[in-house]
Amino acid sequence: MRLRDRTKFATYKRRGEWAELVFITIVRGLGFNVAKPWGDSAKYDVSVEKNGWFLRVQVKSTESWVGGSDGSYLCQLHGWDNRLYTPREVDYFACYVVPEDTWYIFPVARLLGLRTVGLTPRLKRQKYARYMEAWGLLTRRHVRQGKRTKMPSEKMRFNSMGRLTQRIIERLEGPCY
Repeated sequence: MRLRDRTKFATYKRRGEWAELVFITIVRGLGFNVAKPWGDSAKYDVSVEKNGWFLRVQVKSTESWVGGSDGSYLCQLHGWDNRLYTPREVDYFACYVVPEDTWYIFPVARLLGLRTVGLTPRLKRQKYARYMEAWGLLTRRHVRQGKRTKMPSEKMRFNSMGRLTQRIIERLEGPCY
């Protein structure tokens, strides 16, 4: 599903709020408890909990298509004040490529020091393929092997394109309000 040709959001803030709602819908469907901090003061957008583990998630979204044959999208990783996030503030980034309806779940340490990340969901051998739709990372059932994280098996991976998400996207493709 490609929404690249037209946007439905008047501002980046509105798109971000919508992406947070989509994220919350997905993780609730996966059995997580969700808490949203009151106001805009917290450095993270959503707290998720499952089996007693709490994680702070910063939700990011992009429609910024860079072009090229690989269909790259740029996702900004800094806050409104241009300051980068730290592991003391955030545990994971959830980056949503809106036109492709694709999520990337990154441990914050993987993107430390980056202002933007280039995401190429259509490429088979992309740099961040192991983080695409990697909802299993949020369960903390993964194990460390040296400096790399072993991903859950394909059977344990989740897909964000549930029926509810599909209906939301279909409504977005309808008339603008």
